[in-house]
Amino acid sequence: MDGSYFEDGYSGLGSVSGGEKYALGVVLDGEDDHHLLRLLGRTAQLGHPLLAVRRDGTVLYAVGVGDEPMEVHQEVDYVGGGGETAREVLVELARTYGLRGLVVHEDPSAPVDLEASFEALEAEDTFVVESLSRLTEAAESDHAPVVVGLPAYNEEKAVGSVVEKVRNYADVVVVVDDGSTDRTAERASEAGAVVVRHSENRGYGAALQTLFTEGKQRNASSLVVIDADGQHDASDVQRLLRRQRECEADIVIGSRYTGSVTSEIPLYRRFGLWVINVLTNLGLGTLRKENRIGDTQSGFRAYGPRAIESLAEDETLGSNMQASTDILFHARKRGYEIDEIGIRIRYDLEDTYTQNPLSHGYSVVKGVLRLIEQDRPLTTLGVPGFVSAFVGLTLGYWSVFEYGQTGEFPLVLVGVSGLLLLVGFFASVVAIVHQSLRDV
Repeated sequence: MDGSYFEDGYSGLGSVSGGEKYALGVVLDGEDDHHLLRLLGRTAQLGHPLLAVRRDGTVLYAVGVGDEPMEVHQEVDYVGGGGETAREVLVELARTYGLRGLVVHEDPSAPVDLEASFEALEAEDTFVVESLSRLTEAAESDHAPVVVGLPAYNEEKAVGSVVEKVRNYADVVVVVDDGSTDRTAERASEAGAVVVRHSENRGYGAALQTLFTEGKQRNASSLVVIDADGQHDASDVQRLLRRQRECEADIVIGSRYTGSVTSEIPLYRRFGLWVINVLTNLGLGTLRKENRIGDTQSGFRAYGPRAIESLAEDETLGSNMQASTDILFHARKRGYEIDEIGIRIRYDLEDTYTQNPLSHGYSVVKGVLRLIEQDRPLTTLGVPGFVSAFVGLTLGYWSVFEYGQTGEFPLVLVGVSGLLLLVGFFASVVAIVHQSLRDV
């Protein structure tokens, strides 16, 4: 690979105003050139220039982020008689172009946390720092990979682009093609994902179950589930992983309602989500503000090893969209720690709904009520049953009183009283039986 390719291909990226930019300095071995496009794309997105030098100190190219290309002499040997190392050459280049600081990355094949590296450079108040590897702690402790999983159904338009973006933050990207009738699997595979195919459409929850199984089999340190339709910002994957490392939560939810990040959510969806959030938190018993889950229906989540293993073995998870709620009840029963971090979701994309919003909302609410009934029978059945029976007894007493005063039998009042007593009695009995079965 020669330098002219990068001069022509990236000549529009431009120059750097001295003293304002940090740069990434990459040291290359003979077989590392194919990593440069990936690193160049990521640094350009972050607004930083990139300098590349071969191991022997030979400059390959340098590129900036303005209107004019940063000029260097291609393939000029900087080693000379002084025996300068590649690192020293990078530092010299950075100082020559008046850059503010330099992050040195000596292994282009290794995953690098660019955001954290540039933050460390600024925090340490020094001119040069070594790059920070992504998820160093997890890699050193048990060599467990980070897996990013995408449940996908007929997402051929967006899945390839999403896979290419999230690969920057994952050791393995797994796409579960849930019986798609288009080229979803092919597009995902071409983008570099491992594709697991369902022979028929089994639903969102079934796709999640397959991802948990894949995460368990790969002994994943984290499994990040992100939608395949492009609504999520792929760079938020790293933010969820970082939050998970910081707070050691079993599940980190990318929330549309947490922090300063805001999404332009359509009003009808905002109302529907509010209803579902209230019902879900009621069922979970998380009514206090500090324990409440702000976005119970977010599909953008990071799961830790405990959650991955237990969810992979849980055969009670629903196969459809209510699986998001099933997972939260699963986590609450096991005392798992759940945290949230703000994300932004795009609602201006086409063809992002695989199910009618009304039927989707109805199925989720129905699933939430089912879970509440199973998980808190005394609350959901016992209390209403008691209230119904009490009102029935009150109306019965009133009926007797009216008959004594007027001599006329209040047939309607007695009928309502009897119906309420019957409903209350059966609801109370079912609640007691369900509670007894739960306690066995």
